[in-house]
Amino acid sequence: MNAVWKTLLVALLVLVAGCSGGAGGEDATTAANDAVTETATATETATATATATDDTAGSGGSDSAKAATFDFNQSWDEQFRAGQYYRYEVESPNLEETATYEWEVVSATEENVTIRTTVSSPEMTSEQTVTASRDQLYSELSGSPSGSVATVGFNSPYYSGVDGETLEVGDGWEVSGSNGNVSFDVVSTSSYAGLQCADFVVRMNGSVFWESCVSPESPLPGYMAFYEEEGDDEPAFEMTLVEYRPGN
Repeated sequence: MNAVWKTLLVALLVLVAGCSGGAGGEDATTAANDAVTETATATETATATATATDDTAGSGGSDSAKAATFDFNQSWDEQFRAGQYYRYEVESPNLEETATYEWEVVSATEENVTIRTTVSSPEMTSEQTVTASRDQLYSELSGSPSGSVATVGFNSPYYSGVDGETLEVGDGWEVSGSNGNVSFDVVSTSSYAGLQCADFVVRMNGSVFWESCVSPESPLPGYMAFYEEEGDDEPAFEMTLVEYRPGN
């Protein structure tokens, strides 16, 4: 699964950087589409694994930190509401300057959600509006710069690990897979643009691979970071929420 995310990350950075005519070119778009397909399979596997191992949590941290708990129900990541707005700063050592990513919920019903996304860098701006059922949004966005950012930032299989959980600082669990041991740890709580969230870290064979800050009040995270190689000190890609409106 690590290789899948590397492939998608490379395609994403080409798209955001505006190479090959400002939109990533046919090869980058094809790579992104292929990686999205592979990621969907990886998501199913990770979801099954996380569900089977959700009872091995520990506890720790200070009393004040432990007082902050976050209860996630089974549909927390589909709670889109009209008027929700997110603006992220996107950074990577492979990008010369910071890019921005905007996600706005134009409308939301029980059947469908309409999302307007914009990714901007000094070299390009790409806007996309899609209407789809909540579980098909990322499929509808795929193949575009906006869709690639959304897939890396918001559609990682690791988010499935918090489904149905109550997260508290000090909680942690571990799973075993074909690439080694993967551990999940809730390390702190943070606030990004007014969104209170729980910071969790994913480690593969002891090295940080993924970080995110999630809240049951929001389907999108306050922060996420992806590390390309085991043992890297700095993330290869990160998104930080700098403006947020919770919607209706």
